[in-house]
Amino acid sequence: MKHLFNVTKLLTGALFVFSGIVKLNDPSGFSIKLNEYFDVFAEDVAQRQDSIRLKVQLDFETITEQTFVLYPSDDIKNLRLNLSVDSLQGIDMEYKWGGIEGVPIQKPERLQLPSKIHAFVFGKDGSVIEKSLFLDSTQVLKSQIQTDFTYDIRNLVKSSGMLSAIFKACKSYSLYFSVFFCALEVLLGLAMLIGYEIKLTVVITALLISFFTFLTGYSAYYNKVTDCGCFGDFLKLEPWTSFKKDVILSLCVAILIAGWKHNKVVFVRAKGHFVMGILTLATFGFGIYCYLYLPVWDFLPYKKGNDINYIMNHIPEGERASDSIQVQFVMQKGSDSVKVSTLEYAQYAAKGYSFVRQDRKMIIEGYKSPIHDFAIYNLATGEDLKDKVLQSNDYQLLFVMPFLSETDLSCLENINRLYEWTKSQKVNFYALSSASLKPVKEFKKKYGISFEIFAADQKMLMTMARYNPTLYVFKGSIVIEKYSGNNLPDPAVLEEIIRVK
Repeated sequence: MKHLFNVTKLLTGALFVFSGIVKLNDPSGFSIKLNEYFDVFAEDVAQRQDSIRLKVQLDFETITEQTFVLYPSDDIKNLRLNLSVDSLQGIDMEYKWGGIEGVPIQKPERLQLPSKIHAFVFGKDGSVIEKSLFLDSTQVLKSQIQTDFTYDIRNLVKSSGMLSAIFKACKSYSLYFSVFFCALEVLLGLAMLIGYEIKLTVVITALLISFFTFLTGYSAYYNKVTDCGCFGDFLKLEPWTSFKKDVILSLCVAILIAGWKHNKVVFVRAKGHFVMGILTLATFGFGIYCYLYLPVWDFLPYKKGNDINYIMNHIPEGERASDSIQVQFVMQKGSDSVKVSTLEYAQYAAKGYSFVRQDRKMIIEGYKSPIHDFAIYNLATGEDLKDKVLQSNDYQLLFVMPFLSETDLSCLENINRLYEWTKSQKVNFYALSSASLKPVKEFKKKYGISFEIFAADQKMLMTMARYNPTLYVFKGSIVIEKYSGNNLPDPAVLEEIIRVK
């Protein structure tokens, strides 16, 4: 038992230190993963409601709105929406996304509508249950369009309660939770390795492992979070793999509890307190540094040296280029309903069966590139700038601000100076944000910003910018350098980079 205890203690401690440091290296990334869990629990503890509300909007202006009553027997709900060019008349606004700024929507013959229109499904309490992009709006100008929305009511129809509100509120503190739990994991591992306060260390470890075993088991069984984030972006584990790992760690904890009388300390008690105090300060300091100045070890797809264009388009050998999907149609005739394949559809249609819905089942998932959502748009004109950025051979600066409201404003003076330098050097400069045109205009006016801010996908920006903001230096589509907003380079540094490269 003595030898089993010592081996288990060393292996468990080393794993905790490794896992904790990998996550602490990127605390912003782990906080994003925590937000996924908070969203899952907020949804799962919410209560079923008796109605939902469908609202269709152009930007912030409502085109149409309709309430649908739900019944206890509802599993699938069809929401039918009729939308025509007449729906767009009389809306006094300037359309921003994908339109021409300043052209009122009362003159649709002159308006370049966006390719998609926003639809929101609201709960009874006013919370957004689903946000979709639908409907080729160029067709709206030609004729009336009838669109059917099919929603799985079992998953979507929820009303917020107290527990749900608590989990949602936790999202505001996810970064603090991230640093704390990652640092705790490292410190527990270090305490095991030096045999420090073994009973207290093992008890806290047991509580932590019990919680994460439940978490990974819940995620795996209900397929809620597809990657637990146990090893950050260094190593992604499937849900069941994560659960099995935690079950093995639970057995390790049981061995540690059974054999802790065999523990040997490296330092005497007083010196042990001092050593753990120093390690605690160093561990938390490392996590805070990695948040403020970007990860020390970069495992992200936008790391230095990566060719974004190549990653987006390269399919590794042996991987499928697309998904293999089984499509079945639910058809109904009177009280009889059947589920048929594509080949059988015409046969049953000839018998008088009518279409109800289409079910799609994934058979084999195709390869999904680590970068599959890279896109940049001009907010005023809707122009897609992705190819212009990725096909360029020139140096480019991308200034990434995922959320304008959370941007560290202390670096704006420096970034304005860099922007003026890019103009003099004819270097392309793209400031990116997930905000719409109105907030962007207000932000620029409030802080006296002269450069244009373009639109990009929120998830893409959060992956690129672990600190808000982050500056990228591209050579064509290759990442040359990246800087946290806390240590933006001087123009002289960028000149040296361009000269050397």
